Amino acid sequence: MAVPKEVSFLAYLLVLAFSVTRGIFLLHADAKACTKECGNFAYGICPRSEGSAKEPICTNCCSGYKGCNYYSADGTFICEGEFDPKEGPKACPANCDPRIAYSKCPRSQGRRIDYPTGCTNCCTGYKGCYYFGKDGKFVCEGESTEPKKCPAICIIAAYMTCPSSGSVKIKVHCGNCCSLSEGCKLYRKDGSLICTGEPQISISAA
Repeated sequence: MAVPKEVSFLAYLLVLAFSVTRGIFLLHADAKACTKECGNFAYGICPRSEGSAKEPICTNCCSGYKGCNYYSADGTFICEGEFDPKEGPKACPANCDPRIAYSKCPRSQGRRIDYPTGCTNCCTGYKGCYYFGKDGKFVCEGESTEPKKCPAICIIAAYMTCPSSGSVKIKVHCGNCCSLSEGCKLYRKDGSLICTGEPQISISAA
């Protein structure tokens, strides 16, 4: 028995709506559920990319943060930082290494010293940031992904696709490449690609 066209079209719309809703839900499924109690921290340390070829920083390999790479003005790798905040103070010389101009760290924006920390706890604290108690002792590393800071720019687009929604084209009128979720792609009306969403945490030499 043939299915009426109206029924087929309605079924298609329902499937499409489910797919889009499922895609949007999956985009936010990784959000971490944290309790609301305050961690009572004294401060936090969040290593950030610093300096540039024109505005060099004053540091050395010993006092540089572990996990951050340090470079000369011409981009030559000098060393990885040796100071691990979790291990407490490290006896390092106070001199500036003239070879070092800038650093590349897992984070490039925001405050390096988080003080005051407000009502932050280990769960709501940012990954890669180290939090310390009133006695100055290391308490924990943050567990939540730091939100990406994006300018309020609207790019005229036609649709987007995301890994979680498969081949479904999600209609959009105003897109932002910076705030686009990782792996999602923004397209123009003619089908040409505008940009692809990048991970929230980026590395910058500036």
